[in-house]
Amino acid sequence: MTLTTYAPFDTQIDRLFNDAVRAFGRDVHSWAPASNAWEDDETFGIELALPAWKSDQVNVQVDKGVLTVEGKREESGEKTEKSSRKYHVREVETASFKRSFRLPTNLQWDKADASFTDGVLTIAFPKREDAKPRQITVR
Repeated sequence: MTLTTYAPFDTQIDRLFNDAVRAFGRDVHSWAPASNAWEDDETFGIELALPAWKSDQVNVQVDKGVLTVEGKREESGEKTEKSSRKYHVREVETASFKRSFRLPTNLQWDKADASFTDGVLTIAFPKREDAKPRQITVR
């Protein structure tokens, strides 16, 4: 396990800089959700961490062996005339994202299964039968 020093001042400086640049119409901060890619004997899967997102805010597609996941959502809790909400720390992303993954060729891309549970999007692809491990009898 790697330990890192908590540096809230650095985070605040980064945000201040990003907010200042964003005010001029450019965003230096690009965001993509953290991901895991895994496989077992039967399946290859990708997981994306999307806390506070909903399944209808995410689009998943496969084209020519490339999995593309896109998300778009509006900011929640925006300041309105009746609201006095002011964020002191804002770490839950509300930005749009697009993330692509090149998939292995040994998968059945057309049989993908996607689920969204507890803020984690999981996309699983079954492996082709000829790609699964098999026992070879020694004579």
